Amino acid sequence: MSHSVLVIGSGGREHAICWKLSQSTLVKQIYALPGSFGIQQVEKCRNLDAKVLDPKDFEAIAKWSKKNEISLVVVGPEDPLALGLGDVLQKEGIPCFGPGKQGAQIEADKKWAKDFMLRHGIPTARYESFTDTNKAKAFIRSAPYQALVVKAAGLAAGKGVVVAANVDEACQAVDEILGDLKYGQAGATLVVEELLEGEEISVLAFTDGKSVRAMLPAQDHKRLGNGDTGPNTGGMGAYCPCPLISQPALELVQRAVLERAVQGLIKERITYQGVLYAGLMLTRDGPRVLEFNCRFGDPETQVILPLLETDLFEVMQACCSGQLDRLPLQWRSGVSAVGVVLASAGYPETSTKGCLITGLPDVNSPTQLIFHSGLSVNKQKEALTNGGRVLIAIALDASLKEAAAKATKLAGTITFAGTGAQYRTDIAQKAFKIAIATAPGLSYKDSGVDIDAGDALVQRIKPLSRGTQRPGVLGGLGGFGGLFRLKDLSYKEPVIAEATQGVGAKIQLALQNELYENIGYDLFAMSANDLLELGAEPVAFLDYIACGKLHVPLAAQLVKGMADGCRDAKCALVGGETAEMPSLYAPGQHDMAGYCVGIVEQARVLPRFDLYEPEDLLVGLPSSGLHCAGFNEILTQLAASKVNLKECSPVGGGKHGLSLAQVLGTPTRLYVQQLLPHLQAGNQIKAVAHVTHGLLHDVQRLLPEGFEVTLDFGAVPVPDVFGWLAGQLQLSAQTLLERHNCGIGMVLVLPQSSLLWRTALPGAKVLGVLNRQAKASGGAPRVKVRNFVEQLQKLAAPFGGLGETQLPEEVKDVPSSGVKATTREECFENAVGRRLTRVPNHYVDPILILGTDGVGTKLKIAQQTHRNASVGIDLVAMCVNDILCNGAEPFSFSSYYACGKWQAALAAEVNAGVQEGASQANSSFVASHSAALPLLYEPQVYDLAGFALGIAERSGILPRLDEIQPGDVLIGLPSSGVHSNGFSLVHAVLKRAGLGLNDRAPFSEKTLGEELLVPTKIYVKALSALLSRPNHGIKALAHITGGGLSENIPRVLRKELAVRLDANKYPLPPVFAWLAAAGNISSTELQRTYNCGLGLVLVVGATEVDGVLRELRYPQRASVVGEVVARKDPKKPQVVVQNFEASLARTQRMLSQPRKRVAVLISGKGSNLQALIDAIRDSAQGVYAEIVLVISNKAGVLGLERAAKAGIPSMVISHKDFPSREVYDVELTRHLKTARVEFICLAGFMRILSVPFVREWRGRLINIHPSLLPKFPGLHVQKQALEAGETESGCTVHYVDEGVDTGAIIVQAAVPILPGDDEETLTQRIHYAEHWAFPRALALLASGALRRVSEVKKEAPKDIKDSQ
Repeated sequence: MSHSVLVIGSGGREHAICWKLSQSTLVKQIYALPGSFGIQQVEKCRNLDAKVLDPKDFEAIAKWSKKNEISLVVVGPEDPLALGLGDVLQKEGIPCFGPGKQGAQIEADKKWAKDFMLRHGIPTARYESFTDTNKAKAFIRSAPYQALVVKAAGLAAGKGVVVAANVDEACQAVDEILGDLKYGQAGATLVVEELLEGEEISVLAFTDGKSVRAMLPAQDHKRLGNGDTGPNTGGMGAYCPCPLISQPALELVQRAVLERAVQGLIKERITYQGVLYAGLMLTRDGPRVLEFNCRFGDPETQVILPLLETDLFEVMQACCSGQLDRLPLQWRSGVSAVGVVLASAGYPETSTKGCLITGLPDVNSPTQLIFHSGLSVNKQKEALTNGGRVLIAIALDASLKEAAAKATKLAGTITFAGTGAQYRTDIAQKAFKIAIATAPGLSYKDSGVDIDAGDALVQRIKPLSRGTQRPGVLGGLGGFGGLFRLKDLSYKEPVIAEATQGVGAKIQLALQNELYENIGYDLFAMSANDLLELGAEPVAFLDYIACGKLHVPLAAQLVKGMADGCRDAKCALVGGETAEMPSLYAPGQHDMAGYCVGIVEQARVLPRFDLYEPEDLLVGLPSSGLHCAGFNEILTQLAASKVNLKECSPVGGGKHGLSLAQVLGTPTRLYVQQLLPHLQAGNQIKAVAHVTHGLLHDVQRLLPEGFEVTLDFGAVPVPDVFGWLAGQLQLSAQTLLERHNCGIGMVLVLPQSSLLWRTALPGAKVLGVLNRQAKASGGAPRVKVRNFVEQLQKLAAPFGGLGETQLPEEVKDVPSSGVKATTREECFENAVGRRLTRVPNHYVDPILILGTDGVGTKLKIAQQTHRNASVGIDLVAMCVNDILCNGAEPFSFSSYYACGKWQAALAAEVNAGVQEGASQANSSFVASHSAALPLLYEPQVYDLAGFALGIAERSGILPRLDEIQPGDVLIGLPSSGVHSNGFSLVHAVLKRAGLGLNDRAPFSEKTLGEELLVPTKIYVKALSALLSRPNHGIKALAHITGGGLSENIPRVLRKELAVRLDANKYPLPPVFAWLAAAGNISSTELQRTYNCGLGLVLVVGATEVDGVLRELRYPQRASVVGEVVARKDPKKPQVVVQNFEASLARTQRMLSQPRKRVAVLISGKGSNLQALIDAIRDSAQGVYAEIVLVISNKAGVLGLERAAKAGIPSMVISHKDFPSREVYDVELTRHLKTARVEFICLAGFMRILSVPFVREWRGRLINIHPSLLPKFPGLHVQKQALEAGETESGCTVHYVDEGVDTGAIIVQAAVPILPGDDEETLTQRIHYAEHWAFPRALALLASGALRRVSEVKKEAPKDIKDSQ
């Protein structure tokens, strides 16, 4: 049998009901009164015009229903039920899904409902009801519980409930609802309830008046703004099922709430069929009923019905016929639904009609639904807003997180023209927060990084380092770099040479065959040998080791190999960096880079092309084997040929029982001891080439224009390992010459008469002689080879002979990035373009300071988001900030770049960032060693290592540990965010939170990827000038990197000292508050992993604080953050952060609230506007506001261009177009209110505001004035200050009141007046202070930290003024 159904209503709830009923095979026609455009589009649905059938004429509805054979009337809203529609229909024998007037009292009369609950033992909040305002307020003030919930007893469209924050607010609600009848007669009786604490959820149920069946639990979001802020609404979104209520609690609700309610209705002889909706609070004592409703909830219905599998018509029919207990109720399992409501601007106070809606999907789908609440169409069938809540965007998914993300994304694609849409972005987030709060807290160790293991490695390798000490070394191992004193050497005109190298895929061979010490030796040899090309003595070495999981014994053996090389070369192992990156490297996977610093006399720098003569000798020194070239392809092809490298080798030592792996893994030969004495003598060796890229390539580097050479292998033996390799892999002789050393590890150019190669260089062979290149050579190769192929053929014959296979190049040249590399005046290039650094003459006792670091798994975020331009800045920052802490002035920077697949554009992008970072650090960019290593890295993966070199006067070396004492002051320089440490934990948090890098950050308007990639701040330019002064007062600097606050500050403290930081003295960037909340990270773990807002901490003598702050406060936002104290208990931590929990909670609370909407009024350049824009968009500053409107009273000013560039709406309202100041200000207010502005900043707005305007915006209107008020209000203040002989001026941010610059002061910033100042120079200095003070004041205002303006004194209290 087919049925016709009438649905009363026109909103999103009714749209969802019609949509669900249309799926029933038992329903042929659905009428909606009055219906909506959306309902009309649903199959089987037809709207009834209210002009034809009046929704308020119940008798007419009954008559129409009879005439049209309506089988069922479904009533959506509560008003018709409360007014008795159900009774009229029942009287006429028309089934009605919805109770009669008596049953509807359960919602329509809150006093009756509360009394009903009390009568039948239904758990609810304690309450009293009132019709007298004075009695109600007296009760609120004297109640034995928190009587803070004030409700209109009657129907108020879901808005008649106030949950007050305090007694005063509750009493105010009484005055408004009962005294002023804000909601009409609905508020003629008040219910005052106990404030319950817990999560609020909705459990709707079907009932036939005898039995009751609960639907899936849902959670509504009543408040307008994110984080449950703003006014109450009809509901801004919902999700279902809600996991916040446990199964036992749900069973309790069934028994103690739903069944008791139905039995109570029976006892009171009230007929009830339809929906019984219980609004519940999940308190510590169990579920408590907040309210009952007599109909489907909106928006809960829209997310519940998509999950109902049972035919809705059958369910409703069973409710009306008393047969609900016979019908099985089935729900979709493993699916969640989330709905996000889009409301018009001004809702809930007003609604906007007629705004064009774009971005609506064409049709609904099984996983994506749109239901209309207040939507109409024009003649062109274009969708328009037509009410407060306009529509709801719903997504269904197996994952609640995914459903929430998809629904929010869908809402974001829909736009309302003009004033825009309002919607929440945190629907269902409470479910995630509860899951996070109950989940174990994440730690850095949980994410795969073990700081303790790193510390254990340092202790294990310290003895290895001590064995390499030599004259010049200062300090010990354990930092990220080392110090070296040049005066301990005998150089007269010292030049600094640098070399950066890797070992390529040879490390894979070493790891698989436990050749750990060999590969460590390789790394040092590759680096030190490179310095010989420059004629330099290797004096200091740094290493970088990266891995997926740090195994201390393995890493110690790698370092032992390096230390052995250092000892052989009499070079000091002064430090290094070990990076554990589980998301970048697989377990067991490693890579290494080395950095060696050498010294050479200015006159001994090689090569000396100017000394070349025909017949000069090319002399080759024998290699120990393959060294480190070409292993990626060799190992790949050997594996493809199924060669077992653990078998005994047929060549190169196999007769001594060596395996193939051991032969191939023979360490690179170190040539330092052999060559250095002759290089320093300086009378024979004209040039040196370390053969790393291939013999032909590296010999070519020795040939200046006009020279050529023929290499003759007639008397030069080729090691048999190359023959085996050529035969085994069918390689051509040419590819071995191009990609391998072929038995020659180093090539020298000597005079023809030299006997050095015979007498002092064992194993040396003459490879050829230099010749002038014939002019008509026509592009012929300048390096020719003879007698090599013949020798190689003999060696390869037993293993298959030569073939034609070619090997690709592994080490790559990075293409130009377009970024001009910084070159300090001390930097110069040798004859082949390698960069060296002269030691400036002004240093009396120069100390070289070396630093190394990487970027960690921040690289993964760059790689996944394809934003690789800034990680190079991070790399430089991590290195130069470290050496800055030793008092160094950075001079040069080198980098190592290794990747899985060579992509020239990507390498150039990364390198551009490195060069930009070097520029910011005022360092010469020396070189980048680049390698493509697909055996080590996935195609889209790369790693970076950096090496910085600085110089300091010995007297200026930091830290000055002996001088630090209790009472010294800590000054903090803010970080720009996470910087480059702790990203393995960041990845773990992202995974737990179910967020992607392209999702919008919960703490800013940018994506998570953009926020997390904000570059590490470089502090060089901030501190260089200060550190260059003899008496700067800084005793120590601590760069807050890996180990966070807890482990970096102790690096500059003696054991008997500690520090006490105050987290109230500096802003905690919101990213840390989000990480803590999303990962349930403890405060201790947060402080041990991250900088928590302080990128650099200065230890300063108390008497020097003012001078240091004078330099750093405004440009760097520096502030006093703590002090040094005596450490009385050696077991207690050396770093104590007071008020950290409060700061964290405060920031997290701020994130849960909507950003404050700000307007800026200008008249000119808008420099302060720009300062506000920059501060707001820098999330680390924590200015939780958004500039939504800029208004200028003058056209064509620069400030308007700044607004346009920032994408901020702006307008010109010229005061000349208005007859009076008051009329002009009314127009201002109109535009400000249309933009829903909450606060106004006057930034050079050259207008006197009218008294009505000031009063209307009192407490929300601030101005910046260029003097230290109350001194010099009004105009020409700099002139007044200079004429008065003041020694200090500055700026004041203050509330605006009716007087001239007389409002309460918020922030002041002072600047000195210097001898010779005029108005212009003083104004410029004050501008710097303004750009610091104005954002700070706005941050205070937006955070709610300021007291109400009526309570603020006219002058800034001293503590406020001084703390700025």
